[in-house]
Amino acid sequence: MSDAPFLSVRDARVGFATARGPLRAVDGVSFDLQAGRTLGIVGESGSGKSVLVRSLIGLVGAASGAEVAGQVLLDGRDLRSLSPAELRGVLGRDIGIVFQDPMTSLNPVMKIGRQIGEGLRLNRGMDAAAAARRAIELLAEVGIPEPERRASQYPHEMSGGMRQRVAIAIAIACEPRLLIADEPTTALDVTVQRQILDLLQREQRQRGMAMILITHDLGVAAGRADDIMVMYAGRAVEMATTREIFRSPRMPYTEALLRSLPRLSDPTHTRLSAIPGRPPDLARRTGGCSFAPRCRYRDTRCDEAQPAETREGGRGYACFHPIGAGA
Repeated sequence: MSDAPFLSVRDARVGFATARGPLRAVDGVSFDLQAGRTLGIVGESGSGKSVLVRSLIGLVGAASGAEVAGQVLLDGRDLRSLSPAELRGVLGRDIGIVFQDPMTSLNPVMKIGRQIGEGLRLNRGMDAAAAARRAIELLAEVGIPEPERRASQYPHEMSGGMRQRVAIAIAIACEPRLLIADEPTTALDVTVQRQILDLLQREQRQRGMAMILITHDLGVAAGRADDIMVMYAGRAVEMATTREIFRSPRMPYTEALLRSLPRLSDPTHTRLSAIPGRPPDLARRTGGCSFAPRCRYRDTRCDEAQPAETREGGRGYACFHPIGAGA
């Protein structure tokens, strides 16, 4: 069996031309994802998480005014070399996507059953009757009651949690090998968030899919991801197994994210630890570390140069003052 990663990304870059000058939304990100494993991509809003992943599958590109560079290999196949028609086929068969807001990702004037069946007809060659039957089976599989009735409804007739379950049914309909979940629990209440995350994890494990879970919450990634990549200002500043991230973070930004998590052991009304300052303006980059203005370990070198990635076994981080390194 080959040890080659199922998904390999090298030096991914995404830039936009703005009225204030060029903006580098993703700046040289590289990572590997093995088949069957889950990678959590974590960071504050604006860190480049969604832009990175959407650029990998062609949803951000020249048509949106972006300059995209880097290599993306899916099971050895170079996605950047594919024609638009070939890439659409890959997205339908090999990659499933769950977006954060199902009200904008679902077609408001198309019935649910038809939306699920559309991919089956295009990518699996099913006729309309077979696709309709399979759509009902998928609705039941993702936990929607009365699937026959729900298949004939429109998105606005369902709750937010049900719409997200429909989005998951569409994403897994063609049995993809990679599932991308981009902030899948945004705007859902806490109970429904847990249900959706459990559903994603169950489907991922049952089907043996690789999964990328994008979130701004390390707590969400904690019990769902095998590995975590922390992004800040368009860069991957730390990547390690989930256990290593929580036991011994190297990057001060990762440490700050962990300190901001609420804990059940804390007394009632304990004030949460906040990260001071705000994320940098990506159109006004300086030559130093992007996190330096908010970092308690900051020194002159941090203001003058951007730290290169350091490899430590299977983990990587970019910091002049790694926490606990060499301890």
